[in-house]
Amino acid sequence: MFKNFLSLAGAELFAKVLTFAAFAYLARVAGPDGFGYIEFAAAAVMCAGLIVEQGFNPFGAREIAKAPERTGALVSEIVLVRMLLAVGLYVALVMFALAVGRAAVQTRLLLVYGLSLLAMPLFLQWVFQGHDRMQTVAAIQLIRQLVFAVVVFALVRQASQIWLVGLAETLGATSAAAVGVWAYRRQLNGRLALSWQFSSQLLREGATIGLSQIFWVVKMSGATLILGLIASAEDVGYFGGAMRILMALHTFVWLYFFNLLPSLSRAWVAGDGSFAMLIARSLRLVALASLVGAGIWVAVAPLVVRVVYGERFTPAGVALQWFAGVCAVAALSGHYRFGLIAAGHQTAEMVTALVGAIAAMILIPVGYSMAGVGGAAAGLFVAEILIGISAWWLGTRRFQHASAQHFQPAYPGEVTR
Repeated sequence: MFKNFLSLAGAELFAKVLTFAAFAYLARVAGPDGFGYIEFAAAAVMCAGLIVEQGFNPFGAREIAKAPERTGALVSEIVLVRMLLAVGLYVALVMFALAVGRAAVQTRLLLVYGLSLLAMPLFLQWVFQGHDRMQTVAAIQLIRQLVFAVVVFALVRQASQIWLVGLAETLGATSAAAVGVWAYRRQLNGRLALSWQFSSQLLREGATIGLSQIFWVVKMSGATLILGLIASAEDVGYFGGAMRILMALHTFVWLYFFNLLPSLSRAWVAGDGSFAMLIARSLRLVALASLVGAGIWVAVAPLVVRVVYGERFTPAGVALQWFAGVCAVAALSGHYRFGLIAAGHQTAEMVTALVGAIAAMILIPVGYSMAGVGGAAAGLFVAEILIGISAWWLGTRRFQHASAQHFQPAYPGEVTR
């Protein structure tokens, strides 16, 4: 598991450096206003993309980890459902772009950026995740970000050309999809035969996890959308710049649990106490790393935004300091959220995401009205704390109840720790 994480983290680190360099370049070329348009478009497509994904990534990986022989059937069902969703969501995004576009370049950017939705159904990283082939997952993601960065640096030269960022994203997504399909056929001898017969479990549990991810987007990327509707383009650029750094670093938190999920799923099925032991040991390690990391993050945040984006983005420093707490709390609560998914309690995990989404929709506008960009970031931090509390409460109750019924602790007190 540790080797898999190193593969994922190493490839993601390289990919993030490329992507981060591309967005730092875009911030300097487009300025705060143009960068605000880019971040608004990226947030809108991410929201639509999570609906296309519909929670099938964690669901599919979990089911493959438990029963690898189901791989072909799961791929057939999931890819077709996502194709239907992608077409519908792109139509919806076109209408959204025409309705909210403040400038012609913003509308064009949204329309081109949204084409990447059509490649998302063929993102098959979850298949390799379920088979513990994280090197393939890492390679697919690296190719996507590499293509994006190369197109940005090659084509975008002035603010009027920021719509080409959408082209870069679409080409990157298409490349990742093509490589994923090729690897699926070559490594797993898989066939992409679409099936119109959908299992009730796929629709029921996948949709539940999907709702959870949609709520997560409302909280994270939706934060930029919320500001885009009530704040100036300049403030959206500041907030979006800080959010871009948060999302880049938060990816490593997500990768950790992405890698942990198959092991959690198998440990839960084993019923020998290893599930609780795995969570307890991971929590101790992550808590220490989060405490040290958050302290360093707060100290260097103002300097980082100036170095990355330039002096014009100095107001983003306060927001980035608040985001240190967001990332640290997410790293802790993830043990309970992903543990609930692994244990089949995805509805409870969805509730925690709903709590965060509702809190963010209320607290971000309130925070912005009181203290500007920094206040909006503080609102997101409070929302993350509420997620952590609800995940801990629901997780401990569900795990203890199940342990009392099915599991024998490895040693006294381990299950309830």
